[in-house]
Order: sequence, then C-alpha cells, then structure tokens
Amino acid sequence: MKSVLGLDVGGTTIKGGVLDPVSGEILARGARPYDQDVPAAEIHARAAELAVELEEKARTEVHRAIGVGCAGLFDRQTGEVLASANMQNLVGTSLSGGISAASKGRRVTIENDANTAAFGEQWFGAGRDEPDLVLVTLGTGVGGGIVIGDQLFLGPTGAAGEIGHIAIHPRPGKSEYDAPYDADLECSCGSYGCLERLVSATAVSRRARSRGLTDDLPELADRARRGSGPEAAFLHQVGRDLGAGLATLVTLFDVDFFAIGGGFGAAVDLLEKGALEVLEERRYGTRPARIAPATLGPDAGWIGAARLTLEG
Repeated sequence: MKSVLGLDVGGTTIKGGVLDPVSGEILARGARPYDQDVPAAEIHARAAELAVELEEKARTEVHRAIGVGCAGLFDRQTGEVLASANMQNLVGTSLSGGISAASKGRRVTIENDANTAAFGEQWFGAGRDEPDLVLVTLGTGVGGGIVIGDQLFLGPTGAAGEIGHIAIHPRPGKSEYDAPYDADLECSCGSYGCLERLVSATAVSRRARSRGLTDDLPELADRARRGSGPEAAFLHQVGRDLGAGLATLVTLFDVDFFAIGGGFGAAVDLLEKGALEVLEERRYGTRPARIAPATLGPDAGWIGAARLTLEG
C-alpha cells in the first residue's frame, strides 16, 4: 500500500508528514511558516511546496491525494472556507481547490483540524485499539472530535463535535434556588456555563487566580502532585467539571474511551479521578468510561488528515 500524506494548516505554519498507513511509521515530517496576512494563494502555494518536499524526504511511493486539516468551517463539496477565526485571509476561498491547483490537479480532501486530530489519535495514537473514541483538547479553548466505528462523526451539516460548548451549568433564572449569576461563565458562543468556560487552560488559570492560587498551570499541577492541599482539591473539581461534559457524550453516543490532549491535557493525571467519579455517578447502562492522555501531540492533525486520503 502506498504511503499517505497529510497537512495541518495553522494560523502561521503548515505542518505535514508522510506515514505508512499499515504500520503507522512516520517517514517524513516538515513545516512551512507564513505570515498571517499573506494572501490565500501564497498559503496554497506553500502547502503544495511542502507536499513535494515531504515526498522527496519520504523516498517512497505516496498516494496522489493530499489530506488537509484546518481550523474553521467548510463547505465540504467545494472546499470553501466559510469561517476561520485565525485565518481570515482564507475565508471565501476554496482551500482544497487552491491547493489542488497549486499541486497540478492532485485531489485534496479537507476537514476541520480538531476532527483530523481525533481521527489521527484513533488511528495510531491513544485509541489505536479502540473503534470508538472522543478526543478532548484542553487549550485556549476546548476542542475535540468524535470517531464512531472507525469513522469520523460529523453530523448532518458537519458541525458535530463542538465539545467545548456543551453547557454544564444552567443560566440562572429568577428562582431563589438558582446558583448566583457568574459573568465568567458567559461564553463567546452566546451560551452560559459551557465546558470551555470551566476546563480550558484559559478558564483554569482564571479560576485558580480567583482562589488565590497560582495561575501558572505547570506550577499549579506540580504543587497538586506534591500534596493534597488546595491545588489538588481545585484540580479535582476541574476534573469533575470535565466529567460532567464527558458524561453528556457517553449518554448521546455510548462511547467509553476518551483521549485528553492540548497543552493543559498534560494535567490529565490530576483531572482523571474527578472526571471518572462523575462519569460513574451518571452512568446508566453503559460500560465504565476510560480516560487516557493523547499521544500524538502536534502530529495528530496531519496524521488524521493523511487518513482522509484513504476514504475514497
């Protein structure tokens, strides 16, 4: 079987690689930086150049198609980027069409980068022996993707998997029994009490600071690992909040394996106990949930994108 090639288009860098689709061996890696304000055609050209460079490095026969992951919303028929917070210069252009033209007509398949990361982790990462997986990334926000039966679950319009916007705290009403209103739980999506406002790296820093704890997350985690003081108790609660979001996914999709990635995902060992407590408390007829750290790191997106080339 031919090797496969994937690219991950980020805000200022295109990462990519070639791997063996049977063994998962990475045969080549590379990157192309670019300025945020360059025109879309320049990004297309650099992506095509990187693809050629990777093939030369791999020294093996590579599947002609190119898989591409990119942050944003797409028209999957035309490849047009409909919205992208970090790459406004791509909005309104066909990413797949532009890279295809710059690559002399090669077939290009695109997908949201959170979905490709989940596809990569389920293929050759934390979930390589799991047909079903949910990847949750804890970074500036909370992202992720859902794989069911070895296939990406995208929903009818391709918008499934916005895990960070599962609301786990109801907006206060006018009842005396309501929790007090908390402006910090107002989400940029327009909702209130979203998972992203509670367990993202940004949110955890904010919550720690409000409790008089350090907002340096590596230091916070180190202190929690060294003892059972307020840092450990706080991160246990963050884990319970994470578990509340994961429990919703269990109920909806009957999944039981979660891979946790992203920068703050390095603290999964401190979050796991609290998360599993809530998952067990809310379990109804499903198997006990399992949580593991994601293992592919920054390679996950392009590896999952490369897998897209095998889908037709």
